[in-house]
Amino acid sequence: MPKLLETTRVAREARILRAAVACFARQGYYGTTMEEIAAEAGIAKGAAYVYFPSKEAIFLALYDTWGCTLREEILAALATLTPAERNSARWVLRTIVEVTGRHVQKEAATCRVLMEGRSLAAYVPAIAERVATEQAQAQAQLTTLIQGGVAAGEWPADFDAALHATMVRATIHGLMATWHMAPGSFSWEAAAAALARR
Repeated sequence: MPKLLETTRVAREARILRAAVACFARQGYYGTTMEEIAAEAGIAKGAAYVYFPSKEAIFLALYDTWGCTLREEILAALATLTPAERNSARWVLRTIVEVTGRHVQKEAATCRVLMEGRSLAAYVPAIAERVATEQAQAQAQLTTLIQGGVAAGEWPADFDAALHATMVRATIHGLMATWHMAPGSFSWEAAAAALARR
């Protein structure tokens, strides 16, 4: 019985998160109420509060789910690389950007919602904290990757790894925004290759 209850809880949470994406994508974070999310999910008014204490908690759950899924997809893609490719910082960086592009295209509505989160971070402390933590982790991981590439001679010895990591993150965010404004206007694979060549 407890396993059935857990399965039901997980399924209900997933349904609420899908409903939240639809509402946030349509009306934005501030324009959406918990009651609207519950209605979209097909559950009783206010029932969403049983699973999430607030709209902010739902948004943070979406943010975490997106990040976890993307990390899993990146790890799966890296596992398919040849040993030589896995040992190349350029190939790894290229793979990360390509997988991110595929994820953005596959989860377009969620991506649009989470991009709004970058703006919300200026006003909602819990979201700001989550975004800052995620960005700091991404910055550290990319810097370490690029430093490895510098040590291996893939980039010049005087290459500023931290600055390049910042530029990669900013470029990925810019590509996301561009893709949402004009889907199909560029190739994520070509962008990934260009970023890895820098």
